[in-house]
Amino acid sequence: MKVAFVLDNMNFGGIERVAINYMDILIRQGHEIDVIILNSKVDEIVKEIPKQCNVLYNNFPRTLCPEAYWTVAKKYRLGKYIFPILYFTLSILTPILRIFKGKRGKYDCAIAFSGHYNDLTYVANYIKADKRYCWLHGGVTGYFLMSPGFYFLYRKIKNLVVLSKDYQENAMITNKLDDCNITKLYNPVSITAKSLDFQKIEKLRKDYGDFLLMVGRFSPQKDQITVINAIKILKTKYKRTMKILFVGDGPTRITAEKYASDCGVSDLVIFEGMQSDVQNYYKAANIFVHSSPSEGLPTVLLEAMSYGVPIIATDSKPGVREILGENEYGLISPIKEAETMALNMDKLLSERKLYEDYVKKGYERIQDFKPEVISKQLEILLNDE
Repeated sequence: MKVAFVLDNMNFGGIERVAINYMDILIRQGHEIDVIILNSKVDEIVKEIPKQCNVLYNNFPRTLCPEAYWTVAKKYRLGKYIFPILYFTLSILTPILRIFKGKRGKYDCAIAFSGHYNDLTYVANYIKADKRYCWLHGGVTGYFLMSPGFYFLYRKIKNLVVLSKDYQENAMITNKLDDCNITKLYNPVSITAKSLDFQKIEKLRKDYGDFLLMVGRFSPQKDQITVINAIKILKTKYKRTMKILFVGDGPTRITAEKYASDCGVSDLVIFEGMQSDVQNYYKAANIFVHSSPSEGLPTVLLEAMSYGVPIIATDSKPGVREILGENEYGLISPIKEAETMALNMDKLLSERKLYEDYVKKGYERIQDFKPEVISKQLEILLNDE
């Protein structure tokens, strides 16, 4: 099968790491893969794309996506007048733009994996394919609230892959996608296939002792501030001076650094920046912390589990409970509630049996996300008539 695997960019992030896992699966299944990246400004993670894939770059900005302009109608007073002009102009120009931006040849299937306007539009309008698929990394209802444009793109693509039962139920409740096929498919996790640097692992443990770890981009969507507050409470209320290592970078990093200093815990909050060998940090960590207000299916939780690291996570709807259940596989704290997060930190550190139980249960839970399990489900999906 010839597959077009389309991404809006290739930067360090959860979606990109999952994308590479899917590429590995598709290659092992014997498919011919064209990876089409719609932005030539990429990070080093692009080097992790399997060598068997044919990597193509085609700059395709959001400004060429007619459905993206629905936000103009919602956001601005005159938007309801401006939007139709922009929408219909670009719609009329699409056949012409396809000559310059479209992919020549035909595919058995095309996958819009990032789930953003760029790759959705490209797969819907610029690629010839017998079947089209798109991956939703957030809730269907959430996308509809952002813009009705997603609805029209989903209708064109027809086959939607969601990450949670809640997403599937939400999609059916809206009753707007009744002519689309909706399939739940977990993200595969294969980070343990990466080699470990035991010298670095020992150095991390020597430098920081038993430390907490958070992996994620610095942005309002990740809310590292709550973790910093929890570290301060852990120190002042529970008398534990435990370090937190943040692996990642982004626009709110400087703000977080200043906040840690203002809180008097800058010695406990370590900013490691972007790291390509994140597997060594997982292996060295004592507890993994996750603080996002909203998540699809947070891959970082699965990665932590695969290395036997117990998890404390905020109740990010609906992805965290999809993975952790009702505190069955990790401890869940209310969103933006540092007090409960600090309490859970102290609980894991104080109760050794609880800590070991979560290590064991994490190993059990990760089996549902093994690449070989997802591979079978993906094969059924792609070959379903």
